[in-house]
Amino acid sequence: MAMTLDEVLSTGGRATLGVLVGLQVLDSVDNVMFVVFAPEIRDSLGLSTAAIGVVGALAGVMVALAAVPLGLLGDRRRRTAIAGVCTLIWAAAAGLLGLVQNLWQAVVVRVVAGVGKANEGPIQASLLVDAYPPAGRGRVLGLHRGGQPLGIVTGPLLAAAFAAVIPEEHEPWRWAFAFLAVPALLLGLAALRLPEPVRAHSTATPRGAFQRLRKISTLVRVMVALGVFGMCVTTVPIYLNLILEDHLGQGAAARGVITSVCAVGGLLGAALGGLLSDRLFRRSPKWCLHLAAGALSVLGIGFAVQAYAPDVWTYVVIGMIVQGLTFAGIVPLSLVVASVTPKEFRATAFALAGVLTALVGGLGGALLTGVAEKFWGAQGAVAVVAPAASVIAGLVLLTSTRHLLRDIARAGDLR
Repeated sequence: MAMTLDEVLSTGGRATLGVLVGLQVLDSVDNVMFVVFAPEIRDSLGLSTAAIGVVGALAGVMVALAAVPLGLLGDRRRRTAIAGVCTLIWAAAAGLLGLVQNLWQAVVVRVVAGVGKANEGPIQASLLVDAYPPAGRGRVLGLHRGGQPLGIVTGPLLAAAFAAVIPEEHEPWRWAFAFLAVPALLLGLAALRLPEPVRAHSTATPRGAFQRLRKISTLVRVMVALGVFGMCVTTVPIYLNLILEDHLGQGAAARGVITSVCAVGGLLGAALGGLLSDRLFRRSPKWCLHLAAGALSVLGIGFAVQAYAPDVWTYVVIGMIVQGLTFAGIVPLSLVVASVTPKEFRATAFALAGVLTALVGGLGGALLTGVAEKFWGAQGAVAVVAPAASVIAGLVLLTSTRHLLRDIARAGDLR
């Protein structure tokens, strides 16, 4: 039965979605601000370019490494408490980043920040799925996922504001991260007060949980697809930034603005993906897989075209479309993961999705794209790796459609 968004939010509560969207935005703002301020952080701490690159990557690595333990914990304990505590840890790390004086202090702080931020995939996604009715999950997940591009749009603007207001000798980057700790603290406290949706708790061992999940054919194929897809979305954007500088002559400030503008497409894609997911799922859950497969397949081709954009305007237009396709594909895929996974294992399932995308896809993508770059240059590498990875991911998703209805029935999520 169709439900309006107002009815959906009334059923699950507006506060839950509001707090978790806020956390998604802050997570994204933190990532982008670190990228924008990376040269200033490097110079302030006396680091090499390679060292600041490693420090910047640490939070993302720790998000992937901590996701599975948090997912297993989330299937057994109160997830709102986990989200709140993790956010408070992250808030402390953001504030402490403004005080660091050397490399090792920065390393420790970003490692702690990554652990705190790791609750986004396994804890927040499973909370939203359990809190809101199936008729509105697509829109809820779309709004939550939309916080990511919103943060990408907001982050560079916030960094620019601090750079403009705080004199350079007072190091604006320190004040910016200290400021970021304040809303993180408030949202962390708010998360602790959120109601925990009623659900069954897992009593399985970690090994038992993985064995149960491995038996869900649709989920296994989705995980394989996400691993392949990760090769496209984790490494290719780095090469596109190099192309922006080397072939289109854009400096760091201009690249930040371009990234923000392209992220607007992600906002539209998340909203459209959420709306279409609910409608398609009511008609037939298989159509959600078709939407995800189509969007993810086409976006890799878009990356290839973007790599050879003749000017900045063309690059931006294609970038907005690609970002839109990315989020329009991920939202229905999240809906599928939720529908085929028993409630007591959802946090673990969402954790595995993030790990396969970030670690397996990221490391594999870095290796393949690096090899391809030696043969064909940065543009050629993107043109080869991105379409191949995304099309393969789309085809793998299509093979899972024949198992979908059976797996949904077995999961027992028919309310």
